[in-house]
Amino acid sequence: MKIMVADHDRDMVDLLSFWLKGHGYDVVRAFDGEQAIKRWHEALPDLVIVDLHLSKYSGFDVCQQMRSETHAMALILIGSDCEEDEVRGLEMGADDYLRKPFSPRRLLARITAVMRRSSPSHPDAGSPVITVGPITLDPLHHEVLRDASKVKVTPTESRLLHLLMTHTGQVLTPGIISSRMWSYDEVGNTGLVKTHIRHLRQKVERDAKSP
Repeated sequence: MKIMVADHDRDMVDLLSFWLKGHGYDVVRAFDGEQAIKRWHEALPDLVIVDLHLSKYSGFDVCQQMRSETHAMALILIGSDCEEDEVRGLEMGADDYLRKPFSPRRLLARITAVMRRSSPSHPDAGSPVITVGPITLDPLHHEVLRDASKVKVTPTESRLLHLLMTHTGQVLTPGIISSRMWSYDEVGNTGLVKTHIRHLRQKVERDAKSP
């Protein structure tokens, strides 16, 4: 699996590259947003780990560019107290986030969780095409139709929508969704769930303000 690490802190990039290569990952490095977009196009990594505060182009720009062209997964790196960055990054198309500073173990757990959600071999992703009301979902290809019109979603949004559509008429609390979608320790992180739900509503609802 190929991972791109983009951060303005060269020591951080070197350290992450060392950790990831030691666990068998192929690593591509970038140190600003312009370089990140260029190397992403060249290498086509499976996952991009990107700090939001890059020069030239921000990590927000990198996520938005990626999401307009690919289903590759994105993991954003944010400061310890930057909730606004967390929300905006997820709205730009990131699949998950990690607060600095973090341990190698936590990084590897995030990578495993993110890639598991994107894998076609995941039981949810192998499910047949389903339709509920005006919405049709193909979990294998992350394709969504609303009233026969294509809606572009991320792999994480596809899995989230699949979870909701296969539990129609049931109440799924943020805690339940979090534990099903994100299986690492922080299952109580309802903010991540609510942000993805809000973004998904904006895409699939006829009126997101009255879902």
